[in-house]
Amino acid sequence: MTEQENALKAAWSSHPREWENNTWVYPVISRRAGGLSVGINLNPDHHCSFSCAYCQSGPQEGHKRIPVDVEAVERELRAFLTFYQSGDFAKCKAYENVPDQNKVLKDLCLSGDGESTIVKEFPEICRRMRQIQKEFSPVIGDFKLRLITNASHLESTTVQEGLSLLLESDGEIWAKLDAGTEEWFKKINRSPLHLEKILDNLTAAIKRYPICIQTMVCNLQGEIPNDAEIERYIENLKKIHNVRPGNLVEVQLYTVIRDPLLKGVEALPKEFLESVKTKITDALPVKVRCF
Repeated sequence: MTEQENALKAAWSSHPREWENNTWVYPVISRRAGGLSVGINLNPDHHCSFSCAYCQSGPQEGHKRIPVDVEAVERELRAFLTFYQSGDFAKCKAYENVPDQNKVLKDLCLSGDGESTIVKEFPEICRRMRQIQKEFSPVIGDFKLRLITNASHLESTTVQEGLSLLLESDGEIWAKLDAGTEEWFKKINRSPLHLEKILDNLTAAIKRYPICIQTMVCNLQGEIPNDAEIERYIENLKKIHNVRPGNLVEVQLYTVIRDPLLKGVEALPKEFLESVKTKITDALPVKVRCF
C-alpha cells in the first residue's frame, strides 16, 4: 500500500470532532461524500434520540447539556471556509499525504455526536448555512448542503422549516435506516422510538426532498442480520422508493470502520455487503454503494 493510500485509509478511519480550538465545526475526509466534508456538530453534549450499538461517540449520560451558540457556529464555519479558500487546509500536516482530489470540498454537513434535528436552533443554523453557501460557492466552487439524520424528527414543523432552507439548492438528506424489523431496530439503534415512526418520516420526507439511505451492517455481539431481516429491510426500502422513485438518490451500505464504544460490535466482510447490495438491486432500480 502506498503512502497516499495509507494516509487516505487513516483519514477515513478517524473522524475526530475536534479541530483547532473549534467547538462546532470540524473537517472530515469522507468516503461517502468523496472528499472533504465540513461537519457541523450541534450535539457536543451527545444529545440524541438513538443510542446506536455501533456509535463511536458514546452515550448521553455524563455529558452536561450545551446550548447551541448560533453566532459561534457561523463564525467557525466562515473561518474554516476562508482557511480552505487560502489553500492552507490542503497543506495541513494531518492531511499532507492525502491525495489532493480527496481534499476538495464536497459539502457542509450537519452531523456530529448526536441528532441535529432535536436542537431548537436547527432552523436558524440551516438559514445561515444556506447564506454561507451562496457567498462562498462562487469563490471556492460548488458544494452541497447535507443533513445526516436518524429521521426521528423529520415530521417536526421547525425541522421542516429548516429543511426548506437547507435543501433549496440541490441539498440532500442522508438518513439512517438500519433495520427491517422492530426487533433488529431495538438491538442496533436502541431507541425508545419505533421503526414505524422512522419509516413514516422517511416516506413523508422523500415526497419533498432527495434522500440517501445509510445502512449500517455489522456483527452485533455475535449476531448478524439474517435472510428474513434483510428481506424485510428491502421491503421497507421499496415502500420509501415507491413514494417518489426519483428522490431516492442511493443506498449506502457500510460496516464498522471506526471503533465503537460498545464491545463486540465488529465489521462484516465486504462479501456480505455485496450480497445485500445484489439483493437490493435485484428488487429495486436504485444505486447502491458499499463502504
